[in-house]
Amino acid sequence: MKVAFQSLFPALTALIAFILTLLCLFAGSQRNLLDNADLLTLYTPEGSSNTANNFYSIHVMSYCQGTLAQVEPGEMSFSRNVTECSSRKILFAFNPTDAWPEEITHGPTLEWPRVISDDFNAFTLTSRSMAVFYIIGVGAIGFALLSRVWSFITGKEQTGLFEFGFLVLGALSISIASIIATVIAFEFVPLINAHGDGFNVSAQYGKKFLGMTWASTGLLIVGSLSSFVNVFFRDYEEPAMPAPKDEEG
Repeated sequence: MKVAFQSLFPALTALIAFILTLLCLFAGSQRNLLDNADLLTLYTPEGSSNTANNFYSIHVMSYCQGTLAQVEPGEMSFSRNVTECSSRKILFAFNPTDAWPEEITHGPTLEWPRVISDDFNAFTLTSRSMAVFYIIGVGAIGFALLSRVWSFITGKEQTGLFEFGFLVLGALSISIASIIATVIAFEFVPLINAHGDGFNVSAQYGKKFLGMTWASTGLLIVGSLSSFVNVFFRDYEEPAMPAPKDEEG
């Protein structure tokens, strides 16, 4: 039983990581599909009133938009009301000038901080490369799981090396994507807040998204190490115990 669990442990970690990575990749691709598990949220003024009650929830392959409603009068807590989400694109990059309504960018009482558009344009290649790494990671994890299924069907363990290779590729890809997401959270978001100061434009990184992507990374690293041990250091079958000899006389 112990040997069987050790053999299946990499596949178990890969399965959970596969689900988490898919959630990171497809979150926000339609309304009510983990729209609060965003890479970052951008808060913008309404326009003439210059009050920050609009938001844009930016994801890996899309963005959603909506309004903020105060939960109770006088309280600082708000509820999010998502109104619509953009079409899903593999090489997606958020462009605030195209997404924001004209009354914000050309409103009579609001001087538009165009430097924010420049910030997003500068991170276009970074955002798109992150999506590519997530897709590569999903494909690699999928092949690792398929190799395990094939091994179960055929009863052969020779596919363990393929499983290990795909797990390493998946761990590397998701790790790079997670690093990019972390850079966006701790470098890009403060940049937006600095440039949006005075214009009622601010940003906040998604803690739930970072939690999911790094959890997936950790699972894949652990699974890769376990698969490495299974392939190179552990026999899958325990040696049979010698039968006891009958004593003569």
